[in-house]
Amino acid sequence: MRRSRAGLALVVAGCILLLLAPAWRLGIAPLFIRLPDDLEVIGAYTGKMTLFAERQTSKLYPPGQKVTTPIRIDSRDTSVPSLSNRRVLVMKERVLVSDAATGEALEGLRPETMYVLDRRTCRNIPGVIEGIERRGYTVKLPMGAQKKVYAMWDNDLEASIPCRFVKEARLDGDRVKGLKVYVYKVGGSIEKMARPPSGLPESITGKAAKAATGNPGLPIADDLEIKLEYFKRTDATLYVEPTVGTTLYVPRYRYQYFMKNPPGRSPTYQKLAEVEYAKDRASAIEDIDSSTKYIRLINLDKRGVPFFFLLMGLALLGTGLLLGARAAKLNRRQPPSDT
Repeated sequence: MRRSRAGLALVVAGCILLLLAPAWRLGIAPLFIRLPDDLEVIGAYTGKMTLFAERQTSKLYPPGQKVTTPIRIDSRDTSVPSLSNRRVLVMKERVLVSDAATGEALEGLRPETMYVLDRRTCRNIPGVIEGIERRGYTVKLPMGAQKKVYAMWDNDLEASIPCRFVKEARLDGDRVKGLKVYVYKVGGSIEKMARPPSGLPESITGKAAKAATGNPGLPIADDLEIKLEYFKRTDATLYVEPTVGTTLYVPRYRYQYFMKNPPGRSPTYQKLAEVEYAKDRASAIEDIDSSTKYIRLINLDKRGVPFFFLLMGLALLGTGLLLGARAAKLNRRQPPSDT
């Protein structure tokens, strides 16, 4: 009788664990995978900034002339525990843009800012901090990134642009070889900006417009106030490790600023500036090698725990069935009692 009861208990426990394995994998584990309190995202990039007009006046340089400056970008996103809670992670971003040739800081290009992220989904949460209304994704894609289109927030547009999955690829670090990544393409079309690029005016007079275009014969009054329309096009490629959702490598990130010409003038959009950069190879290698630590932790929670439940469930179920079979066999051997 004891063997029969013990066997039944083990069978029930085994069935519970077998049911818990897929439930943990699909529903419970994602609830425990959250952005950590000490999240830090560091990147180093090199590239160039090309100006086709003066930043202060928007005056276009003569055709064929431009000013190109080699640049280095050092970004550091760090968590702010005092403003964060169990649901929200607040991160402060500091970006230093400098002249790569002289080391001199180029002020005003990327002011310090903050991001408010959902710890579980990694999406921006608007309305938590006054003045920060971002949506979609910025610092990173979600943990468990998929082969789909994500909405990537653009501060200049105050809107999201598409971040499209295009293919799988492999990356090599110093210690890690052949790490699987997803390749995404960001942007691609010209979009109207919500505000002027840094340092450029919202409007100019007719006199200034004539000077900027080099055409004193424009049919506008000198004192006419002209509101300027600015546009931006982003064209970037991101190599993202899908388990963690972190961008490990950026072979090219380019954005261009344009000013719309008056109707009838060609081209429709006059290019004002272009910034193009790529992630420093040493920075990318460091991120590739360090990513495996977080991949293992996430996989342990999402795959290791349910696999343990599966093995234990099968073991308990098998043991319970064996005890039950032995108990039934003993009962058949025992002679019937006299009444």
